[in-house]
Amino acid sequence: MSNRSPLAITRVANSCVLMEIGGHAVLTDPFFTERWHLHAGEPFGLAVGDLPPLAAIVASHSYPNHWDLRVLRRYPHKSTTPVYVSSARMARQARAIGFEQVEFLAWGQLRQPASGLSIEAAPAGRTLWFRHNAYVIGGGGLSVFFGGEVRDPELLRRHRAGHPPVDVALLPVNGLRAVVGPPIVMGPEQAVDGTNALGARVLVPVHDAHGDDDLLARVIRRHGTGADAAALARAVASGPEVVNLPTGQRWTYLVSPDGSGPAGKRSSPASPASLSAEDQVADGA
Repeated sequence: MSNRSPLAITRVANSCVLMEIGGHAVLTDPFFTERWHLHAGEPFGLAVGDLPPLAAIVASHSYPNHWDLRVLRRYPHKSTTPVYVSSARMARQARAIGFEQVEFLAWGQLRQPASGLSIEAAPAGRTLWFRHNAYVIGGGGLSVFFGGEVRDPELLRRHRAGHPPVDVALLPVNGLRAVVGPPIVMGPEQAVDGTNALGARVLVPVHDAHGDDDLLARVIRRHGTGADAAALARAVASGPEVVNLPTGQRWTYLVSPDGSGPAGKRSSPASPASLSAEDQVADGA
């Protein structure tokens, strides 16, 4: 990755994203396989075999479409890849399948798993008694807020009060909610609001699709899309740029020549693991 393109993002599915930042690869909320009761609602953009050696894996919580243990068993670099999770139970699970560097990060804890790479856990609320983590991932002079399954933009405002702005926000947009009860995650309006609260220039929607042919679809419904978030952002003068990425498509964050803002570029679907150094420089040119 060239100095001009220190950040690239490839969506896998749901909140699973391969992030290339500051010359390091970080995977969020691993999800590569469906269950009989839990469908992705979109194609998987990468397989676990497509992944490069990762500088870190971060997971927001333990539901299978954010913490795919049966696929993580097949990841070949378990001895050298740090894993950061939101509970002690998840840490035990990761160690049980062979990961050697595993840590439960409490909100506010900061780690530097590699030179020039930082990862900080941030509050993302709770489901019942289960704590959810968001993460701020920094490298190459840029920072990304990964929201996982965050619901309340107020948490992002509180975070921003004690932290500098981020460049890119990865926030949920499908507003899932059960037939009865409050929303489970942000919808489009909250995602745009949260992106502005974080001071981010770009929103990349995650947690967008939702399977409509599985058991959960009978009781949990979608209430928004990334396209809705883009329309809302265009309607306000201060709205962020919204980059709706199909799964498997690699998007590179480029700063415009005058430094005034981002000038993103999309490449055709490809496995980031297969890109040579020359390919990566050309993609960021």
